[in-house]
Amino acid sequence: MFEVEVKYRVPEELYDKIVRELESKWKFMYEVEEHDIYLAHPCRNFAETDEALRIRTEKRGNLHHIILTYKGPRIGGEGKTREELSTEVGDLESCLKIFEKLGFRKVVEILKRRKVYSKESYTLALDDVEGLGKFVEIECVTDSRDLVDECARNIKRLAAELGLDDSLIERRTYLELMLEKKPLY
Repeated sequence: MFEVEVKYRVPEELYDKIVRELESKWKFMYEVEEHDIYLAHPCRNFAETDEALRIRTEKRGNLHHIILTYKGPRIGGEGKTREELSTEVGDLESCLKIFEKLGFRKVVEILKRRKVYSKESYTLALDDVEGLGKFVEIECVTDSRDLVDECARNIKRLAAELGLDDSLIERRTYLELMLEKKPLY
């Protein structure tokens, strides 16, 4: 499975216009608060291998989910594409303790409020990330590596309809952006 995603940093003056456009032309799915904890491997530098290990707590109303996700190295192409493997975890503290016992350590925590919309086979997340600002992420998922570039082109077309152009593309992950603000060393 390949997640094809293009992320845009949203200037304040464009934010309200995008919200109005989303409300009129996209289907609102849900709103969620996400608390991401990124872990560092004891023997491998994920920054060098372009991988990530994340434990996410999602709060949607009264529902809480804890999801462990491995993100593989980015694959070339127009969008930010990588292999992603996820599984739900029952207990955050036990999960963190297991990784700690194996030598992993917390790198950074990221808090965001996300509103999710859909249109056709695309998902759009309007993110307000604590300490980083507002972003729009548009993604599609494909089983075929051959369709990755086509997905990215279609994402850019949808973004242009919202007033987002290539100059607003943010290629860095939230993790990378946060680490630039608060380096590890």
